Amino acid sequence: MDITIVGAGKLGTELAKSLSNEEHNVTVVDTNSQKLSTLVDKYDIQAVCGSGTHIDVMKEAFTDRPDLVISTTHSDENNILVCLIAKKLGAKNTIARVRNPEYNAQFEFMRNELGISFMINPDFSAALEISRIIQFPDVSNVETFANGHIDMAEYKISEGSALCGKSISSISIGRSNNMLICAVERGDEVFIPNGDFVLQAKDRIHITGKHKELASIGKKISILKKHSLKNVMIIGCSRTAVYLADMLTAMGKNVVIIEKDLEQCKNLFDMVPNATVINGDANDHDFLLSEGLEKMDAVVTLTDIDETNFLVSLYADKLGVSKTVTKINNNNLTKMLYDIGLDAIVNVSDISVSTITQYVRARENVSSSYMKTLYKLVGGQVEAAEFLAGDYVKFLKTPLSKLKIKKNVLVAAINRKNETIFPGGNDYIDNGDLVVVVSKDKRVKDLNDILQ
Repeated sequence: MDITIVGAGKLGTELAKSLSNEEHNVTVVDTNSQKLSTLVDKYDIQAVCGSGTHIDVMKEAFTDRPDLVISTTHSDENNILVCLIAKKLGAKNTIARVRNPEYNAQFEFMRNELGISFMINPDFSAALEISRIIQFPDVSNVETFANGHIDMAEYKISEGSALCGKSISSISIGRSNNMLICAVERGDEVFIPNGDFVLQAKDRIHITGKHKELASIGKKISILKKHSLKNVMIIGCSRTAVYLADMLTAMGKNVVIIEKDLEQCKNLFDMVPNATVINGDANDHDFLLSEGLEKMDAVVTLTDIDETNFLVSLYADKLGVSKTVTKINNNNLTKMLYDIGLDAIVNVSDISVSTITQYVRARENVSSSYMKTLYKLVGGQVEAAEFLAGDYVKFLKTPLSKLKIKKNVLVAAINRKNETIFPGGNDYIDNGDLVVVVSKDKRVKDLNDILQ
């Protein structure tokens, strides 16, 4: 596909990397020539220096009629304008990053009347992911499939866990009627395990399970049982914080927001009336103690400064706070922060890249339109995708044991008429099934791609 990305910030850069690696023809437009030079040197892309809101610049960026234009600048208004210009110049599809809730609420109008194909709100998506993590205290991350019937959760195996030293086939959660271990992260390596794979302490395992049973899975894995998280402190006022506070208070949580800027605090009083808003500096540990940091069940750090986020999370962990969730912008920090023991880490750009990649694949060919959900896990090394099985599938009703499935590809779950199956060799995929596929280093565009 011919794809033009307007904006070379964090999201634009990650999209350029991801989409060029998938062999799309990518052109990046930005006013910063130095950023563009760096991208051209690192990835197989083209670049045009200038503003995406300038018609002549966009004409230069277009090879002909681009299949997709994605606008990721810091301005909602500019992103919407870029998409309008792109459509007038012949772009087939457009995506705008939009953060203002008022614009987001008008998506149907913008799609039907203005021709904007898709709008993505990274802050809302991040808040939704964090709220799921808070809901299930034992998990480090949780994704949802099959209209909420299936979850994929990440757990860290604790020292002393009953799972240490055991093969997957020998433990009840390995492959049972209710759950399936589908990926294991160990140090710098990632595995799509078979039944002989032996688990170790500090492994991070990804499990597909029924949504209603997710909490009970954690009790079998960790010796550190975490109670329900009632009191939550959010560090930093941002749109993500506002969305998250609304979600958590609706779940009955007691939410405290700490924000350094007084004017921001005044605005928050009206935006999140059910939360407690406190003006103060999160870098001041005496202040945090005075506001009851050590009494919190969970601390979520959402400032724009990575160092503040992970230092406050580390301090909260040292004080015995049951759960910390840390937002980071720099992907290179993820492995380091996991190694030093931080619990759950959220990268807003990663969430958006997964969503947009799903959109792109769904428009590459007809069968890819059956992709319903796509998540990139473990820094993009693993993908978990959900597909709707249809007549395009060549192996309907064929037992999985009789299929030659590619190495490092696993059918992790099947949802059939709202009943969930964690498949063994005798199970099969039928027309209308929702199928979750986990793959490492593979680009699975549709269900036929799982075969050798």
